Amino acid sequence: MSKRIRLMVTDGDTWDFAQRLKDAPAARNFDVIIPKKVSEETLREGASDADAILCYEVGLPGSVIQAARSLKFIQKHGINYRNIDVAVATEKKIPVATVPLLRSITVAEHALALLLACARKLIPGYQAVTQGVYQKMGLEPIVTSQKQYRANWPGIHGLTELYQATVGIVGMGDIGMQIAKRCRAFDMSICYYDLSPHSADVERSFGMRYLALDELLSASDFVILILPHTPQTEGLIGARELALMKSSAILINSARGGLIDEDALVAALQSKRIAMAGLDVYRTEPLPVTSPLMALDNVVLLPHMGGGSNRFRQVDIPASLKNIEKFFDGEGADGIVNGL
Repeated sequence: MSKRIRLMVTDGDTWDFAQRLKDAPAARNFDVIIPKKVSEETLREGASDADAILCYEVGLPGSVIQAARSLKFIQKHGINYRNIDVAVATEKKIPVATVPLLRSITVAEHALALLLACARKLIPGYQAVTQGVYQKMGLEPIVTSQKQYRANWPGIHGLTELYQATVGIVGMGDIGMQIAKRCRAFDMSICYYDLSPHSADVERSFGMRYLALDELLSASDFVILILPHTPQTEGLIGARELALMKSSAILINSARGGLIDEDALVAALQSKRIAMAGLDVYRTEPLPVTSPLMALDNVVLLPHMGGGSNRFRQVDIPASLKNIEKFFDGEGADGIVNGL
């Protein structure tokens, strides 16, 4: 690389992302420009001499791209690029690239673990084995062979498959998109709800279709919540929404506890209005031992561990910076979404 890359980070006042990027060893080949206060005006000013722009959560409007005289490349930190005006970038022949984030992948994997735990009744199965319930059933252990065995000897009911089932993903940002990719590998039918639909090209690439929330709840065998907790999403899933779901449906919450009216969920689970819930998050954490969720046998309860390890701190930012370097080194950047 002949010279240092002037890189503007749009997320100047978004928690500590920009500062963590600036402090990362991988930033050694960059002159990092961080607007002190994010606005369209400060972004235009910061982008005026930038060679590249890195976007995370803050939007990159076309006016900023137009004002960037030296801009050659735009990198999205993540795979959801709806906050970038790709049309203007394409008009100016500026490649826009995405990169998968380990943090998003970790949460997506955890959501699928909850999905499988509920569908395959892993907790009741584990309890049946470790508690030796065969003794109460009057069963004697046998030596197994290829043709002699005792399948599902506890008689666990409600086992189901992900194959060809419909999953409704509520929230289709970076994590939702990673969940969709994994559901597609199970040959599931994927629908999603978000504040606004993705483009037809993105929907085709992920094999998913947009539905209004009520339609999604009615159509889905599995519903996964993975959207932010805001005043608008507070109590998003209450008694009315649970009543729309299939009686065989399974609800997964890997986002925030406040998205669900827990009293309404308990009532729905007790009455078998829905079949099961897999929860990693709660309105009160740790979940109090007095919570009625504790007494239910149709829940999987985990202690908000979906974020996984902190390895993403060593992986995600270097991945975005490395992709920018690849472009300027002429190696060809990965994840370019506008065909340039």
